[in-house]
Amino acid sequence: MVKIYKSTLNDASDYANIINKSWKDTYGEYISYEHIDDEFNVDKLITNFPDYIKNQDFDLYMISIDGKNVGILEIGTYEDKYKDNMEGIGEIRSFHIKREYQGQGIGTQALDFAITELKKRGYKTICVWVKKQNTKAIKFYEKFGFEKTIYDCEETVDGAPSMVMEKSIEKEN
Repeated sequence: MVKIYKSTLNDASDYANIINKSWKDTYGEYISYEHIDDEFNVDKLITNFPDYIKNQDFDLYMISIDGKNVGILEIGTYEDKYKDNMEGIGEIRSFHIKREYQGQGIGTQALDFAITELKKRGYKTICVWVKKQNTKAIKFYEKFGFEKTIYDCEETVDGAPSMVMEKSIEKEN
């Protein structure tokens, strides 16, 4: 059974390892492991975790199956401005499921959770940044009504162009 819960200080190691491994598994073909290990260094992530989860603009959730953390979900207020009016836009900031747990409906349950939570907080639209090469994620989000927007960033720190996808949740039940 999938359980999604707000992370605690005890989740630091699981969080760091999930994010590092997921970046390698997902983006390793077009982003260097050197960059990933620098940007998502496990020891650094663990050390900085207490300050990281104190952020008031987003919430970090762990995705667990039978007591084992298999993914992370980070949602909240969008930080960077990619268009003039950002009012009512919430963000899925980070969403990773361990590769060996993908394709089992866990991501679907986590995305449903994210949409419900963001709607409860009064957001009318959800955005998510997706690497343009990550066709699997693009198809996943499209399956749930997310649409590609004109907003993108070709010049990223990691060298992998990204784009914004959005979904209106204003009229959903």
